[in-house]
Amino acid sequence: MVSNLANNAVKYSPDGGMVTLSTRAEGGYALVSITDTGLGIPPEEIGHVFERFRRVRSGAAQAIPGTGLGLTIVKQIVEMHGGKIWVESAVGHGSAFHFTIPLAAEHATAQHRHG
Repeated sequence: MVSNLANNAVKYSPDGGMVTLSTRAEGGYALVSITDTGLGIPPEEIGHVFERFRRVRSGAAQAIPGTGLGLTIVKQIVEMHGGKIWVESAVGHGSAFHFTIPLAAEHATAQHRHG
């Protein structure tokens, strides 16, 4: 999940752009954010970025190769683990993809290692 989102961030950022990965625990969940200073996503496309075979169809993004499956797969994996994924973006300013994954309880992790 992180690899796909980070690769997308690099792919859609111009030379010299910045990609930032951050994580933190928040209310029983791990929150992972991948932020870039890339092309950004037009407002009318935001609601569709996780759809199968959907690609941003405007500006410089049209020339960047891809299948339109990566974000769909990432979303499915996140949701299969009980998490959520969302994106914030502004054209010309970049995008921030965030997802949450439930943290395992410490005692469950310890039992798993010794079981």
